[in-house]
Amino acid sequence: MGWYDWFASFYDRSLEPLYRDARRAAADALRVTPDHAVLDLPCGTGQSFNYLAPRCRALVGVDLSLGMLRQARRRADHHGWSHIHLVQRDVHALTPADYPAVDRIDRLHVFLGLSAVPRWDVAFDQLWSLLAPGGRCVVVDVHSERLGVQGRLVNLVAGADIRRRTWEPLERLASNFTLQDLPRRREHGGQIFLATGDKPA
Repeated sequence: MGWYDWFASFYDRSLEPLYRDARRAAADALRVTPDHAVLDLPCGTGQSFNYLAPRCRALVGVDLSLGMLRQARRRADHHGWSHIHLVQRDVHALTPADYPAVDRIDRLHVFLGLSAVPRWDVAFDQLWSLLAPGGRCVVVDVHSERLGVQGRLVNLVAGADIRRRTWEPLERLASNFTLQDLPRRREHGGQIFLATGDKPA
């Protein structure tokens, strides 16, 4: 994760404007209430904390990059969000033992993650297993069937593959599945989308 550790030092100022509206839309679609615990993976520098932390009783932010987590900790401390629990873990190995202070996960927030992690469909199945029955999941990512110059640049910078149809695992497992396109910008490299679904009780 050396690249992301270094990228963390300028991630916010370079990318935050591109995804701010999508982060707000994702938090709204997640329907978080004060009795919910949210799992945010990958949490990166905590850019989604502003929209999630004030709404929930607990927020578990998971990332593999220590550099990203250091920035996320600074953000949480700056706002006094003591209910945020940060975990360095590979998504494929994540278990409830990694966040012992949180008894259950009610909401799953996966933002720009599945296009970048290896074995992404297996990774989603692992995350889904951590979500409590009756819980809700939001996936936000970028997709392009054919890569243009900008799409190739996004893949290079993010270590991603935006050709992946990363909404499909949620569509396969969830009830009340929805998929909508969000306003796109050229810098996204493709169509940014918001997928939602509920885990059957």
